[in-house]
Amino acid sequence: MIHVPEGMLDRLRDMVGGIATRPLLSRAPGRVEVLGNHTDYNGGIVLAATIDRFVWSLGIPAADPTICSADYQDLVSFSTESLSPTGMHRWYDYAKGVYWALLRRKQQPKGVAAVIHGNVPIGAGLSSSAAFEVSLTNLVAEISQLDLKPKDSAMAAFEAERLYCGVACGVMDQFTSQLGKPHSSLAIFCSTLETRDIPLSSDVSLVITDSMISRSAGDALNQRMIECQTALKTLRQAGWQISSLSDVTSDRLKLVDSMLDDKLAKRVRHVVTENERVLLGIKALQEGRVRDFGMIMYESHNSSRNLYDVSHPRLDLLVDIAKRQDGVIGSRMTGAGLGGAVLSLVESKQVSQFVKHVTAEYARETGQVPNAMACKVPGGVTVDPVP
Repeated sequence: MIHVPEGMLDRLRDMVGGIATRPLLSRAPGRVEVLGNHTDYNGGIVLAATIDRFVWSLGIPAADPTICSADYQDLVSFSTESLSPTGMHRWYDYAKGVYWALLRRKQQPKGVAAVIHGNVPIGAGLSSSAAFEVSLTNLVAEISQLDLKPKDSAMAAFEAERLYCGVACGVMDQFTSQLGKPHSSLAIFCSTLETRDIPLSSDVSLVITDSMISRSAGDALNQRMIECQTALKTLRQAGWQISSLSDVTSDRLKLVDSMLDDKLAKRVRHVVTENERVLLGIKALQEGRVRDFGMIMYESHNSSRNLYDVSHPRLDLLVDIAKRQDGVIGSRMTGAGLGGAVLSLVESKQVSQFVKHVTAEYARETGQVPNAMACKVPGGVTVDPVP
């Protein structure tokens, strides 16, 4: 059954003075990075899953794009004839970026009158911006009857953020929101854009705990991307035949240590070992070894903290608190870092007690009550006519 969030239909009617045609509702999920921290833009492997927090786009055809953000209480109209990348991160830049990316791909998107609303926490590392882009991309594509394959839609959404808005992101966020399957994680091999569905056991649940330390993803991503590009350039100038840091093998890491300064060498070591952890994690899930997967999650967190320097004392605290709880299988920071959220894999029967105790202990130690969410894995974007 199609659920239209409260107030969206009324707001659309107010925008257009009555709805003459049947609206479409596009619903795109947020995502949680299960393994593969900062590997996607380094040509590596990531494992992610959709979560049951969404961005909805409700719309009908229109002469020009007219987009209302119900959450920002703002409305923008624009022509598609003079769009050019802004490098800005205002909500409507992402909307303009969607049209720009579709036009760049030689598509002919029609205008829409749309209302957009989301409940993906902003600044928690759960890809609210990607859910926005995927939701709007699919709404526009459906209304315009564009000939787009799912990966094409995901790439258009990615290009809206990466190329139009200038955020140094990889493809994980948009691919997961577009392509994820219910009750399954999605492995993405970023150098080839190959994807695989890796089912999740019904005996375990994903619990995301927001540290309430918010940050802009672009800040950490941009700096780390520059560092990785510098390391890659240095290695290639030394004659290494590699197209990304993910082409470096673990047996060459000691040589990397001798060629790069300590900071850059640590960045490379993280990327190489994190890719190995993702492969081991995929194998563990496929073989039902969830305890082994949990240990890999802890190792991933340690690497993100010690080698990539993107953790935060509050994230470390949340992982430590989670590790002490009954039923926990593994825990790690997720997303760009320097704030945001921690993902814990928890025995399903223990989830309510886990959430209760983690919330209480974190609040006692920090004075802040975290937002702990037990998440279902709903699968990727859907577009449906509103009854």
